[in-house]
Amino acid sequence: MWRNMMQIITDDEQELLWALVHNSRADIKEIASQIERGRNWVARKMKRLARNNIIRAYTTIVNPSIVYTERNTILLIKSNPRELDVSKALLDIPGLESLDGVSGDYSLLGLFRFRRNQSFERFLDKIDRIVAVSDSKSYRLVQVLTTYKSGGFVFEEQDSVRPLISSEHELIQVIRRQWPSEDHPFPLSQKEIGERMSQPITQPAVSKAINRLEDRGVIVGYSLDLNFAHLGLPIKFFLEIKVRPGKIRETARSITEMDAVWALHRTSEPYSLFATARSTDIQQYNLFLREIYENRDILDTRSQISLEEWFVPPHRK
Repeated sequence: MWRNMMQIITDDEQELLWALVHNSRADIKEIASQIERGRNWVARKMKRLARNNIIRAYTTIVNPSIVYTERNTILLIKSNPRELDVSKALLDIPGLESLDGVSGDYSLLGLFRFRRNQSFERFLDKIDRIVAVSDSKSYRLVQVLTTYKSGGFVFEEQDSVRPLISSEHELIQVIRRQWPSEDHPFPLSQKEIGERMSQPITQPAVSKAINRLEDRGVIVGYSLDLNFAHLGLPIKFFLEIKVRPGKIRETARSITEMDAVWALHRTSEPYSLFATARSTDIQQYNLFLREIYENRDILDTRSQISLEEWFVPPHRK
């Protein structure tokens, strides 16, 4: 949870964070060249940013339609600020991708992804138990049908692809969310990734496996988990979008091109597109909404502001 006071970072450090958000597994030499700094400076700053918990996790962005083949679900729960046990219980549920306190009819919004139907059934049982002891005893599930964009990365449409094998799932789990530490402030090397597999594999084998996953569109990018205020984007909104029938896919593709949109899903709801947007302030978000409505196929929108964004520990599966 983001309870601590914001730490001050320099403009150069912010530029470094932006470079890492776009590719956290880029070689230090490549990053140094990109931001016109020396390699030692980049390494030193990455250590500082990790040590001060500004870099909270190194993340791998994967295509959920391939990796999480069973269900992708948005959970909305009615709660109140006194019920801290509700948010804590949600953070303990495997499959949690993100959790926010939001304005509006519901006070908590979580995104969950599941590989197996049994995992989803266990999730439902846990939600029923959590809600049963809350004051409101109310929640809503929204089924995610397609994800067009996540973490700022756009997913290309995929033809039918072969399912992942167990070793590929395990490799993705190793690199999905890595928590940097004082002793290990950088992303895992390919050698270290291989050593963390249940049946260790060599660095060349890891390299080949990752390249295959990238070529197949399973892995689409590498980024960071951080407080986006450090990037100058402290305001986060969730936007439900009602689209003219027959125009959903076309409209979704145009929305993914907008820089303010960091995630976009198609859902089973009448407001069929669900976007996550970030902005510097409310005025910029208002300009973003005006840009949205320039599309004649967008009929209506509903916004919720994120009041609090929780940090999801990297061990989630």
